[in-house]
Amino acid sequence: MSQRLAGVRVLVTRPAHQAENLCRLIEAEGGTVVRLPLLTIEPATQLAEARKRLAGGHDLWIFTSANAVRLAQPLATGAWPARLVAVGPATAAAIAIAGHAAAATPLEGSSSEALLALPELQDVRGQRILLVTGEGGREVLERGLTARGASVERAEVYRRVALPYPPDAVAAALRKSDVIVITSGESLQHLARLTPEATRATLLKKPLVVPAARVVEVARELGFLQPPRLAEPMSDAALCAACAPT
Repeated sequence: MSQRLAGVRVLVTRPAHQAENLCRLIEAEGGTVVRLPLLTIEPATQLAEARKRLAGGHDLWIFTSANAVRLAQPLATGAWPARLVAVGPATAAAIAIAGHAAAATPLEGSSSEALLALPELQDVRGQRILLVTGEGGREVLERGLTARGASVERAEVYRRVALPYPPDAVAAALRKSDVIVITSGESLQHLARLTPEATRATLLKKPLVVPAARVVEVARELGFLQPPRLAEPMSDAALCAACAPT
């Protein structure tokens, strides 16, 4: 059996309910997992509005994460449209597990820009499109589709809640880790805020494993010294493989 991560200590910061498979893969490759979930996922604050949007008879739904699929499932009580789009393989898998039609997925990347490059989203003039997503986030996809003539609405079905940690716990987690898996710019910014000033230099020296170019940009803005390792399209297997020493 491969042991690509023998002796490597990986700080996994994904929400706890999404982290276990990745942690098992890391341990199967000989790595040691340090758990520090930075965010938790909760239902959105305006679920009645989201339920109304999901029943709106749109031509196409676009899911921006597997969390969006999971939280939309109990709200979308009517038929789903025949045309579904997923931001990446994990989201497409969640749609399949939910028992719905195969979703179109970008061939490369897991981002709004990758979605906008999909052939299925080039000619959308006159179409009604629903973005099934979380509260807040980027508006790149919405603006891009609107510019192409689509009518775009959002069904915000979940929200990200930052978890608090005492400074000593964060510093200890960083000392115990060799590489950090961080899957959103929001998580990385929160980790930077949690890190005590005396440990900030240690944080900025750590190699990061990230899923998209936008998280690379956040790392650059925060002053990380090493270019992050991209795991695209994002999957647990890709994240695990990117943790291996280069």
